[in-house]
Amino acid sequence: MRLKIWGKGLLKIIWVIFVILLVGLSFPQIYGMKCYSVMSGSMSPDLPVGSAIYVKEKEPEKVEKGEIITFTTEQGRTMITHRVAENNKEKHFFVTKGDSNQYQDTKPVKWENLHGTVVFCIPFAGYVLNFTGSRTGKIAAVFFLFAIYLATEIFEGQTKRRVR
Repeated sequence: MRLKIWGKGLLKIIWVIFVILLVGLSFPQIYGMKCYSVMSGSMSPDLPVGSAIYVKEKEPEKVEKGEIITFTTEQGRTMITHRVAENNKEKHFFVTKGDSNQYQDTKPVKWENLHGTVVFCIPFAGYVLNFTGSRTGKIAAVFFLFAIYLATEIFEGQTKRRVR
C-alpha cells in the first residue's frame, strides 16, 4: 500500500517537473524573446556550453559596449553569440569577441545581422531544447507522456479498487 501511494506521489512530482520545464522554457517567448542553445565554449564561463539563452530584439544603435548579442554571419548560415567590443554607429557595424577567445572576431557584424541581446541564460537547458527539437526527442516526449499517463491510470485504478 505504501509503495503504491509513494509511486502515485512520484508520478505527480514527475508531471509537475515536466510542466515547469515546459512553461519555463516557453514562457519567455511570450514576451518576444527567442531561445537558442549555446553550442561552443567561446562565451564561457558566462554562457556555458549546453545553456539555453533568451534573446530579445534591440535596436542596433542602442546596443552598448559589453552587451552580449546574437547575430548571423554574412553567409547567414551560422548564429553566433559574442560580446560587443565596439558599436560603430557611423558605419553601422559591431566589433565582437567571445569571452574565452584571445582575439576579437576578424569580421565586423553588420547591424542588419543582429538578432538581439541576451537577456538571460539557463545552464544545461540547451541540451533539453536540442533533444526535444529533434525528431527522436519529439517521439521520446510523446512516449514519455503516454507512459506517465498509463502509470497514473494504473495507480488510480488500483487505489479505487481498494477503496470499494
